[in-house]
Amino acid sequence: MSDRLHQDLRWLGLALAALTLWRLAAAIHAQPELFFDEAQYWDWSTAPAWGYYSKPPMLAWLIALSTALLGDSEFAVRAPSLVLYPLGAFLLYFTTRRLLAWQPSLHAPAAPLWTALAYATLPVVALGSWLITTDAALLFFWSAALWALVRATDLNRWRDWLLLGALVGLGLLSKYTMAAFGVAALGWFLSEPQRRHHLTTAKPFVALAIALIVFAPNLLWNAQHQFASFQHTAEISQLDRGLLHPGKLLEFFGAQFAVFGPLLFAILIGLVLRPRRWREQPALRFLIWFVALPLTGFLGLALLSRAFANWAAFAYVAATPLVVIAVLQTNRRRLLTLALGLNLVLGGLIYHYHDLTRWAGVELTRKTNPYHRITGWRTFGAAVAEQLAAHPQARLLCTDRDVITELLYYARPRSRPAYFWNLSGQVRSHYALMNDLGTAPDGSFLLVGGPSDPAFLRQHFASVTPLPEIVIPIHRDLTRRYSVFLVESYRPAATGIRTSK
Repeated sequence: MSDRLHQDLRWLGLALAALTLWRLAAAIHAQPELFFDEAQYWDWSTAPAWGYYSKPPMLAWLIALSTALLGDSEFAVRAPSLVLYPLGAFLLYFTTRRLLAWQPSLHAPAAPLWTALAYATLPVVALGSWLITTDAALLFFWSAALWALVRATDLNRWRDWLLLGALVGLGLLSKYTMAAFGVAALGWFLSEPQRRHHLTTAKPFVALAIALIVFAPNLLWNAQHQFASFQHTAEISQLDRGLLHPGKLLEFFGAQFAVFGPLLFAILIGLVLRPRRWREQPALRFLIWFVALPLTGFLGLALLSRAFANWAAFAYVAATPLVVIAVLQTNRRRLLTLALGLNLVLGGLIYHYHDLTRWAGVELTRKTNPYHRITGWRTFGAAVAEQLAAHPQARLLCTDRDVITELLYYARPRSRPAYFWNLSGQVRSHYALMNDLGTAPDGSFLLVGGPSDPAFLRQHFASVTPLPEIVIPIHRDLTRRYSVFLVESYRPAATGIRTSK
């Protein structure tokens, strides 16, 4: 190991350890409750499978592992994020180091360390480390596949190509957008005369076959469940809406300043718009494929229908070394220092928002508290748990995906199955697919947060007993109210829906 590599890894290890400890200490202090999706992923993890309604299985598997080791606390559920993002930073260090060897004239020996540090401080990584989302696994396997691709094309060894295929397959089991990796790699191969010869050999095609074999069980699961995951992906993209939404495009574009960091994204825009900066540089040409293709795709999707801000997050894996190398080539290290400092400030706002608002004397309301959607669920879960204890024969019944996921975690009705009353008749959640009330209509249920009209409920149940409403005050302008009924023996009838929440 060279002195430079040894020194870099020592400083990188210390920096990543400090960041991780900061995030851990902030989480222990703030005790943020689980978001709906996080609670749903935890519930999935209690019954590992090859697929789920809206996502492939990787995140549920990771949570199953972390909770088996650490228990079922919010920290344990989110622990994979704290591990995967630093590992991704290490992989980017070695990817950047190998890319520099492609072009000694780059003169950016500090780029690997700066790349890893920049990636670890990205706002999307800061927020992702605070929560547990599918991006944690996707960005890790994207980083790993990028590293494996560079090695495979450099060394052309079977083991590197096979590893690449396995990593892409695992990425597909994390999030379906991993498919963009193969498209970007193909585009790069075709555009690079010195690399195109790989497509005349069996190795990349065997790697593709390995990826599909790893991914195949999820395809089989979807085939057995009406291709639910793919239908959900199409639905959330809303491609059936009227075309051209320039406002949504501008909203998505503006959000990328918060995802990648204000200064880093501004530098990236300038770099992409001036191709002479990277056109003659093989390393940067390689990276641009893995940045421009996903960003362009989601900008187009935002224009045609909609795209959430984090959907293009995996583009910033390659964007980080791209921006860092370009900046260091111009000897503007202070600009990188400022960019990373700004990202750390944004991270501090994420982790210490409540402390900062208390210090500033700001009253938290629905509008001023970005965490209001993950507030009050512990209290709600405790209230529902009391009702379940008072009615030991009743099983939890909900009509709202968000409510059932939070209650499965915070009320813990694990000894009795929970059911979903699908009032719409359309399969739009994992619980409508797997926990439908129609599969077990007999017996008693504790209906929480569903229709509040007893007359309507009597059309569907043999017996309906109102119980005290659960009221959860959050802020001066935000109170959650949930109707509660003890109902017996479901009998389907025509629906007319009124809900309380």
